[in-house]
Amino acid sequence: MSIETSSDIETVEGSITPTEGIAQSLINYYADGGKKARYLSYLVAGFSTMESVTLAKVHLKSVKRWREEGDGFCELEKKALGDLRRELSNQLIDIEFTRNFRLVLAKDFQILFKDAQEKTLTEKEQEYLLVIRKFYTPEQLTRIRQLVSGKDNSGEAFDFTKTVLTIRLEREEKSIR
Repeated sequence: MSIETSSDIETVEGSITPTEGIAQSLINYYADGGKKARYLSYLVAGFSTMESVTLAKVHLKSVKRWREEGDGFCELEKKALGDLRRELSNQLIDIEFTRNFRLVLAKDFQILFKDAQEKTLTEKEQEYLLVIRKFYTPEQLTRIRQLVSGKDNSGEAFDFTKTVLTIRLEREEKSIR
């Protein structure tokens, strides 16, 4: 089994991530994926103006020119900084987290499968295996199920902050003992 890592994946100029695609799809006027859409998608995703300029690989002068052109860009930029950002922020976080978590699980599987086949693990893989073992507990499975379902055991909506704090408290209690 071969898992692609970030070093194996070539970034194609003009290609977009799923998150950028969602953000861009909400911006009807620039859904063609041009530079304006790319810049606006980063704004919607929560990046500052300067960060968006850098990530979209455009010049600040271009953004200023777009604002002066009077084709509705200023209004879209304001929406990207306000309404669209509020509407999209949770969706973007969910998508990015799920996507990244899937990659983590794939790497876990790759190493666990190699170990199960009794193949020789590299020193790094052995260290990784020792680290991930503590995350494969019934408690962790329950937390992941809650995260995926969006609800906790009581049927209430999942509270990410509460879960993180609970995990921290449990770790602190274990370290005190």
